[in-house]
Amino acid sequence: MTALRRTRLCAAAAVVAVTTLVTACSTDPQADTVHAGREIRGQLELLRLVVTADRDPVPPVPSLSITVRDAVDELASAGQDVGKLTDDRARAALASITDRAVAVAHRLDDGLGDGTDAGLDEVDAELQGLIGELARWGVTS
Repeated sequence: MTALRRTRLCAAAAVVAVTTLVTACSTDPQADTVHAGREIRGQLELLRLVVTADRDPVPPVPSLSITVRDAVDELASAGQDVGKLTDDRARAALASITDRAVAVAHRLDDGLGDGTDAGLDEVDAELQGLIGELARWGVTS
């Protein structure tokens, strides 16, 4: 009977040890925020490159448009990841940033290849502002 008790006691101790280890190694909300934010930031930086390319005398409009649409898809995917964040404030802030980034990307796509730089400065400024907001959440390059 003592061997059975000892086995049960060891099993219970093992469960406690594993639970403690899992709790100690649980995800860090700040690290999750930075990870999700980096995905968003990468797409914002890509959109800024599109703004630069659209200023060229002969911009490669079809490929730029595809790039913007791909960035929108990636932002939507990042937005789903943001929805899984445990920090309510970070989740709300990054969701807002993602939503505004998608809106800016759509405006950029609408103005691509129109032969003018009209609106590009505003789009670029908004993208830089969104990148700045991410930096305030600890998401840097």
